Amino acid sequence: MNILFEIVIQQGFILDLFGVIGLGLVGLGALRLSRRMDSRSAACMTWGALSMLSGRIGILLYVHLTTAAQRAEWDVWMLSLARNVPVGLLTLGLGAIAYGFWSHEKEVGEWAELR
Repeated sequence: MNILFEIVIQQGFILDLFGVIGLGLVGLGALRLSRRMDSRSAACMTWGALSMLSGRIGILLYVHLTTAAQRAEWDVWMLSLARNVPVGLLTLGLGAIAYGFWSHEKEVGEWAELR
């Protein structure tokens, strides 16, 4: 079978690529929002997007750059850390983005009432 087909389709490279690009765009949008509106909630969204991007890259590194033989040599705590830290970063990032959107909507509502 074609090696390019295996990498792109069977191993989900395209989906991984689009996921990382999407998280980068969320981070850039939140950064632009924080600069334009001078909002603390947009800074929270930016940190959340960076956390999610770091977690996703960590998962990709674990899956694509380590082999089963390498993982067999690792201690139990190293395996647990390599598996759970990226998932924790994804969870933390999603929570930060959701909180940032909610908080920004609340701030915009308060600014509208003041005018």
